[in-house]
Amino acid sequence: MSDVEITSIAPVDEAVAGALSFAKSGAWAEKAPAGAVVIVSPEHAALVKGHALVSPTPRLDFARALAYIEDTAGYVWSQAEPDIHPTAFIGQNVVLGKGVVVGAGARILHNVVIQDEVTIGARSIIKSCAVVGEDGFGFERDADGKALRLPHLGRVIIEDDVEIGSLTTVCRGTLGDTLIRRGAKIDDHVHIAHNVDVGEDAFVIACAEISGGVRIGAQAWVAPNASVLNQLKIGEKAIVGLGAVVVRNVDDKSIVAGNPAKHIRHVE
Repeated sequence: MSDVEITSIAPVDEAVAGALSFAKSGAWAEKAPAGAVVIVSPEHAALVKGHALVSPTPRLDFARALAYIEDTAGYVWSQAEPDIHPTAFIGQNVVLGKGVVVGAGARILHNVVIQDEVTIGARSIIKSCAVVGEDGFGFERDADGKALRLPHLGRVIIEDDVEIGSLTTVCRGTLGDTLIRRGAKIDDHVHIAHNVDVGEDAFVIACAEISGGVRIGAQAWVAPNASVLNQLKIGEKAIVGLGAVVVRNVDDKSIVAGNPAKHIRHVE
């Protein structure tokens, strides 16, 4: 492969020419456009339309590349000062990172931490001691079992009329964004992992744990102490019962409960 300038980092399905990404399977390798640089296993290299960097451990080497960019090459996430609408309320001891945007009428209550490049929409409320925009839990082990941290370069986007409860954590995306859509309500002590997408007017109730990449449909209800396995989809207007452990996708308007969660009936 000839020299290629890396100008951005992106998920393989959002990559453009000059973007660095990785493919964890053949299906993902095929998604990369021409001009992208993709770290890929030997058996899937021929499927890459762009530039293939062959590795027996694509995710591990991608993590190494990101660590180099972040720690060695002088990567700067943002230099912009926070942009706070004059009608927004900012409480005491609030920490706002670089590039934060706070919309009209939003309320950021006491002792909240908002890390870099987080957007908070109009009239949204972030309650006391919530943390928004920290890195999620992302590590890859090398051949010796040593854990290498996967830097998180995505953002958190909180749309209008959202509520985030006290002591709740909302992690930034690894490459893409974590998204809390308009009107969603998230209770206290909830964990929202990286790259989660919470749908419009959905409820996520106290002590629920939403793992990485989960998609929660509009007006869905996730009850207290429920856990949802990574990359699953909770359908629109679905209900996940108290303490449920969800290990497979949940259909629209389905009510599930138990460990593992099983379909009980449909919402009438």
